[in-house]
Amino acid sequence: MAYKNILVHLDQTDRSQIRFDLALDLAKHQQASVNGYYATSQPYLVQQVGKHHLETLEICREKAEKAGVPFNWVPEADELAQQPMPARLSYQAFFADLTIIGQPGVESGASAATPRDLPEKLILTSGRPVLTIPFAGQFPHVGTRAMVAWRSGRASSRAVLDALPLLTQAETVYLLSFATSNEELAQGEHTLKKLADYLAQHAIKTTTEVRLISGIGFGDALLNRAADEGIDLLVAGGALPAAPAPMAAQLLKEMTVPVLMSS
Repeated sequence: MAYKNILVHLDQTDRSQIRFDLALDLAKHQQASVNGYYATSQPYLVQQVGKHHLETLEICREKAEKAGVPFNWVPEADELAQQPMPARLSYQAFFADLTIIGQPGVESGASAATPRDLPEKLILTSGRPVLTIPFAGQFPHVGTRAMVAWRSGRASSRAVLDALPLLTQAETVYLLSFATSNEELAQGEHTLKKLADYLAQHAIKTTTEVRLISGIGFGDALLNRAADEGIDLLVAGGALPAAPAPMAAQLLKEMTVPVLMSS
């Protein structure tokens, strides 16, 4: 199992090329093609004639050719040209195995900036796994040391399945769940054992941990453990349309490592 088509969102920010470089690295390991899609919050007819738009196209073509990765420049869908940027990007994600975007940075709020809620919207509407890259830090590679944040349910199950191409290539995979009582602890250990057995069928070796916590939120506890273990990829379930997910929202806001989410 591997990704064959990786979509990367490009824009006017300095982080755009960091995402593209990461997409190329993933594509080489997955033997995939990379599709570059340039979109800002400005109306499409304004952005498409911009100098930076054309410069980005040329830079990406040169990098992809040097890396030996098939590259396509995704044109705007005419019928969606007047739609908000999240809707345009979600449409393009329908036709990709994985979509890479950036965490909205401090420039959010400017006329051409990435909408603050882009990750949440894309995860909810695209039906595809979304890999969000933090707005700070360097990430030339992703998925060497992966951590799966597990909570039994549709979202976590979907995220694990969608992350399999990355997990199969990881050197280390941690399965982590949290409990607030001894009863939850016992149930969590049983569930993670089943998850570990499932992943073993895909030749993925895992380390499991159910952590009993109190006085700290799940999101903070997860980010702390990721830092402790030197994780470079978090896999977690996103919000469902009818189900609030405070931990998912916190991760997307406070992430320090790339996060793959599905819903």
